[in-house]
Amino acid sequence: MPEEILILFIITLMSVFVLTFTSMILRHRRKRRDVKAVSDDQSMTTSELERLMRQAVEDATQPLAMKVEDLELELARLASSNKQLDAHDTSVRLELEDEVLDVEPVKAGIKTRT
Repeated sequence: MPEEILILFIITLMSVFVLTFTSMILRHRRKRRDVKAVSDDQSMTTSELERLMRQAVEDATQPLAMKVEDLELELARLASSNKQLDAHDTSVRLELEDEVLDVEPVKAGIKTRT
């Protein structure tokens, strides 16, 4: 009778080992398959990345481009108004150099808080 119990114990132990090992292998394969499926869904192609980068650069530089355009228009407007001033008689223009008063320079000192 003790031999039969020993044999049953060994068979039970071997069965548990085989089932546990099989379960571990199946869990590992399932995780790998799930990770691969998720990574395939979330991966991005080179063209998609380039498109996103191009869009980000355009969004970032758009205000600067608009400002440059405004400055170019302002410069063109000032240039055209400068040509109009050149067309007038020079005796009518004010000499601003004569209007500037002599101002003493302010000495910069270290301010201390009290």
